[in-house]
Amino acid sequence: MDNLLVSIIVPIYNVELFLEECIQSIINQSYKNIEIILVDDGSKDKSKDICDKYVFIDSRIKVIHKKNNGLISARKSGLEKSSGEYILYVDGDDWIEPDLVDYYLTNALKYNADIVISSHMENLAGRIEFLFNTIPPGFYNKENLISNVYPKMLFSGKFSQFGIFSYIWGKLYRKKILMPNQMNVCEKIFIGEDAACLYPTLIDAESLVILEKPFYHYRQRVDSLIKTKKKNEINKISIFYNYLKEIFDKKNYLDLMLPQLQFFILSLLTVRSNGPSKYHKLKNFYPFYDVKYNDRIVICGGGTFGQHLYRKLLNFKNNKIVAWVDEWYVYYSKLGLLISGFEELNYLDYDKIVIALIDEDISNKTLLKLIDLGVDKNKVIQISHYNGGDIQYLLSEYKIKL
Repeated sequence: MDNLLVSIIVPIYNVELFLEECIQSIINQSYKNIEIILVDDGSKDKSKDICDKYVFIDSRIKVIHKKNNGLISARKSGLEKSSGEYILYVDGDDWIEPDLVDYYLTNALKYNADIVISSHMENLAGRIEFLFNTIPPGFYNKENLISNVYPKMLFSGKFSQFGIFSYIWGKLYRKKILMPNQMNVCEKIFIGEDAACLYPTLIDAESLVILEKPFYHYRQRVDSLIKTKKKNEINKISIFYNYLKEIFDKKNYLDLMLPQLQFFILSLLTVRSNGPSKYHKLKNFYPFYDVKYNDRIVICGGGTFGQHLYRKLLNFKNNKIVAWVDEWYVYYSKLGLLISGFEELNYLDYDKIVIALIDEDISNKTLLKLIDLGVDKNKVIQISHYNGGDIQYLLSEYKIKL
C-alpha cells in the first residue's frame, strides 16, 4: 500500500484566510506517500505567496500559478500535472482529518474500488453538522451500481435530496476513471461544476465504496453572496443541464438519468428564487405560492437559499423583509449576517414566514419547531413541490431545451 502515490489537488482562489489550515491538514496526513498540487487560479490576495512558501516547507508540494479561468480549469491543470494512481480533491478553504487518505486507500485496495466516498462535516463558524449520503454505506460492484445507485444518485425521491452528494471534493478516484471525465467538462460551466464531473465518473466506475465516517470539513462561507447580484444564472444552469444531458446520452443512461437531472436542475432554480413570471406573479417567490403582494415577510433560513432570497428581496419593492431568522442564528451572526433567533417572532408583526430551506425533511422539521413555539401554521409557507409535468413546464419557461 505504501508504494501507491495519491495526488491531492487543491484549487485555490482568494482563500488566504483559510489556505494554511487546508495545506497543513494535507501535510499532516498519516499516509505519507502523497503529492500535493496547489493550483493558484490567479488569486488577487496573498494565496499566491502562501503557496510559494510551502514549496520550501514540504518537498511533496508542487505549485501551479495560472491565469484565472475558473474552478474547472484549475482542476484540469492539477490533474494534468498529477502522477498518482489515485486522486483526491480538497478545496482551498476546507480541511481534512489526518487519517482520510489512509482510510480511503485501505478501502480502495480492500475492495479494488474505483471510487471511495464518505459523509462530510459542514462547519459554520464553529458549529459542526454531519451530513450523510442517502444511499447506504457499503461496497457496490457494477451490478449493484446499476440497480441500487444510479437510479437515485441525483435524486433520492425527495426534493433536493441527492443519493450521493454532488461535491467532487473529499472523494478518492482511480485516476484512469476520473481523467477522461474531468478533462471533458465544459469550461463554460460555472454552476454545477462538481456534478458535471462526479456523476459521469460514477457511471464509468466498475466499483464504489461508500463509507459512513466523515473525514472532510466543508467550510460554509458568506463572503459577497448577499451584496453581489449574480448575472446570467439561468444561462449558466442551462449550460450545465445541456452538458450533463449530452453526456448521459453518450453513456447510454439518458432514460434513467434525465428525470433525476430535471429535479436536480429545478432545485438549483428554486434556490435562486427566480421563478418564471407566467407561473406565478411574484417572480422572486415562485416556490412560495401563497405569498401576496405587500405581504410583510419573515425569511426563515440562513443558508444559501435564505441568502439568495434575502438578496432578491432587498431590491423587491412589493414586499417588506420584517426579519430574517434561523435556529442557528448565533453562528450566522458571526459571519456578519443580520439574523435573529426564533424567539424574535414573538415580538414581530408579519404576514408570512417563508421557510427558505431546500431540503424537504429539514423544512418539515423546521415547520414543527415553529408550530411548537406558537407560530400560526397558516402563516408559514414552505416550498411548493412539483411533479414531472410541472418540471417540464418550468424548464421550458426558462428556455432550457428538454
